[in-house]
Amino acid sequence: METYAMRLILFALLMIVPGVAIAQPADRRSGFENVDILTMTDSGMIESGHVIVSRGVIESVGDGPLPAGFDGERIDGGGGVLMPGLADMHVHYYADDMGVLYLANSTTFVRNLTGSVQTHRRDQAARSGALIAPRVATSGPIIDWGEPSSRDFFIRVQSTDEAVGAVRAQGRSGYDAVKLYEGLPANTYAAAAAEAERQGMRVYTHVPRSMDVRDVLALGVDSIEHLDGYARALMREGFTSEADRPWPQMWANADRSRFNELVAATLESGTWNVPTFAITYGRIYSADPDAYFSRPEAIYLPAWADYWAASAGQYAANAPFYEAQLREKGAFTRALYEAGAGVLIGSDGPNPFVTPGYAIHDELRGFAQAGFSNAEILRIATVDAARFMGLEGRMGVVAEGARADLVLLTGDPHDDLAVLRTPIGTMVAGNWWNREAMDSALAARAARLAAEREQRAGE
Repeated sequence: METYAMRLILFALLMIVPGVAIAQPADRRSGFENVDILTMTDSGMIESGHVIVSRGVIESVGDGPLPAGFDGERIDGGGGVLMPGLADMHVHYYADDMGVLYLANSTTFVRNLTGSVQTHRRDQAARSGALIAPRVATSGPIIDWGEPSSRDFFIRVQSTDEAVGAVRAQGRSGYDAVKLYEGLPANTYAAAAAEAERQGMRVYTHVPRSMDVRDVLALGVDSIEHLDGYARALMREGFTSEADRPWPQMWANADRSRFNELVAATLESGTWNVPTFAITYGRIYSADPDAYFSRPEAIYLPAWADYWAASAGQYAANAPFYEAQLREKGAFTRALYEAGAGVLIGSDGPNPFVTPGYAIHDELRGFAQAGFSNAEILRIATVDAARFMGLEGRMGVVAEGARADLVLLTGDPHDDLAVLRTPIGTMVAGNWWNREAMDSALAARAARLAAEREQRAGE
């Protein structure tokens, strides 16, 4: 059986040969017993059951203990609850040792919205067991209008032909999705979206300043991030704002009589939405940076996050509107869901005061505040995420033939979502990481970042 040290050695080798995945042993089998199984299927909860995993896939699910002759690794669940890992559908995953931040918060799948070749490698490493990290699906680098710059991670275009070429290039590079941004002119945006469709690529997007959200919906894009563009379309007649960042004020001045029209347009388009409530909570936390950086998880933030405190003042002007933004954004998200439109859980870390991995709990809180039950929230974070990714029945469930991406919890999150904050262990593609392994990886990240801070302080 592989040891944690052996996996670290394999990971080091993987770093030497970028892009090369280390295959997990073909005969690796493991089994959970003494667990209540939250299947997220019609089977509901199986009490005191067992799950057998082989080659990264769930082989069987059953009642009682593991079969007497089972010869794989036995994992005693201690009477805990085994369920599919959560999916955070809006992250920016830019460093290898960030992966454990997600697993330590019950997240086994992330959708990355700023891709690079390193993102693909991290997914390979997670699946091979060489990296303590979630599976990752990713768009390519963000495509936006403007002067090219080596100082950011965007692809800046200055013509429609360049935008179309950027989409084609990302398709040739193996990306199955593009992210289009808010500075694109309407004709350029439409051409890029059409090219993505020709290439069989998904479109994840902000709503450009040059377009109305209805026009973007008419193009049938796959997802709109942050409910971008809706606030502008929903704000009450006569409302104007001179603020640099007017969205909280727009949401605070939403006209609910306009909900039905936009819900209907969204439903017709088939477009999914990711509200990213966690960003608004982050803006609220910005009022007291000292309190935020005193949180235990702040030791996992890099030194460059210090600028969050220095820039907190820019959010103060909208402070009176954040609670109203949460309320109205939540009400619209609920209206979408009740009508049958797709919504997803997405935290968007590391936005200012949005700590990667840990911020998913703010996102869950935002859904709860909007009137979603724990059962609905869990379904959105598992089954619905799988449906969006085209992996229904193969992700987000504990069922025969599904991916073995699992979390072991101390209790049933239907009763209290807080149990998702401290999983006993997580499994990604059949690779089991107990609490000790996750805590060791967290400590290693904290030590690396502390050393970097000391070095910067001495320069």
